[in-house]
Amino acid sequence: MSEQRGHEEWKQQLVKCIRCGTCRSVCPVFKEENNENTTARGKVQLLEGVMEGTIKLTPTLQERFNKCLLCKACVKGCPSGVRTDTLFLSARQANACENSLPLVKRLAFKGLTFRKLFDTGLRIGSVMQHVVMKKSADGRGNQARFNIPGSGLDLRRIIPPVAANTLRDIVPKKTTVANPIGRAVFFPGCMLNYIYPEAGKAVVNILNKNNWDVTIPDDLVCCGTPAFTSGDQATGRELATANLKSLSGDYDVVITACASCGAALKHEYGEILQDEHIHHNWEELSTKVLDISEFVSKYGNPALLGSLPLKITYHDACHLVRGMNVSKQPRQVFADVPELDFRNMKDADVCCGAGGTFSMAYYDLSRRINDHKLTNAEATGADYLVTGCSACRMHITDGLSQRKSNMKVMHTAELIDLAYQNGTQQKKGGK
Repeated sequence: MSEQRGHEEWKQQLVKCIRCGTCRSVCPVFKEENNENTTARGKVQLLEGVMEGTIKLTPTLQERFNKCLLCKACVKGCPSGVRTDTLFLSARQANACENSLPLVKRLAFKGLTFRKLFDTGLRIGSVMQHVVMKKSADGRGNQARFNIPGSGLDLRRIIPPVAANTLRDIVPKKTTVANPIGRAVFFPGCMLNYIYPEAGKAVVNILNKNNWDVTIPDDLVCCGTPAFTSGDQATGRELATANLKSLSGDYDVVITACASCGAALKHEYGEILQDEHIHHNWEELSTKVLDISEFVSKYGNPALLGSLPLKITYHDACHLVRGMNVSKQPRQVFADVPELDFRNMKDADVCCGAGGTFSMAYYDLSRRINDHKLTNAEATGADYLVTGCSACRMHITDGLSQRKSNMKVMHTAELIDLAYQNGTQQKKGGK
């Protein structure tokens, strides 16, 4: 991105800001740090300084733009319609071009473009992880055996283990049903393939249960969100282009079960793809993208849902509620499940503090943000917190473990699949 083009894009957004400070009231980071430069308004002023030549693109400035969850709360709350999300992503890209990204990030993002290498690395990690990690006392995940600097692991952070068998290992490339209603292609992303394959399998079960054929293409790669949100737009564009090619086909819907993957496929690819032909392909594909809760709400058969006597609450992942406008849909599905006791928590749509790599870079801060979420969740008296984002699931599970809470976390797809399973069993039992 040229400096002239970047400044022109910034100018179109910066001129809209009226300095009202509404962003201060919704920014999770500002609420914890009470520092103006963490707000959208503060960052707008910094970018104006860059345009005027009074502020330079330095590593310090880069750090200030990195300290943002990209939760889109300021976008939604802005009375002037400033697209702070795209504005700050553009600023991150400019900073990355000027100052470069850390070597570890550059290597990691480049590794994402080599699917087989990435896959092999995680398979080796699955075998070797027990050398440096051990199971946590409460069994919720793994803890470092010794202090590992960074990512919160030196503070005994709980992280899920890399699965011994990936989703691709346990689910065929294509599953078919008799007399299919439609054809779905499933984009599982990295987390459901390598970390939470049981949730990915639940998605396939749900689609099959509703008489849809399901395909998981072999050559899908990471959605690219970690790369382009860090400023590495070139790698993000390369990954997006590869996925568009892989997802091309005679499919009726493109199903996601990861908030970030879904938002990338449905909206954010449009911001990073520049080639006119590829952009046109994305426009066609984006109209087919549905989160799994959207699919069930739109195409699912409520009569197939069995009784599920659980007390649950729900966390709206940022990239679902504001990135894909998905919030009513999972609640509609919950209402259709017999005996399910759904309890809406206070501030259900407020960020949990995960923010992808944010919680790795600013673990203490992300934990403080997360604590507000967990307090609200526990106040409902629910036994399970349900969410449609694996990154949120991982971060919330860690927080619950640190608080020694008995509340458990479940992916939306797992809950729906369990209701379908109970429906089948209850039907066989004559209930």
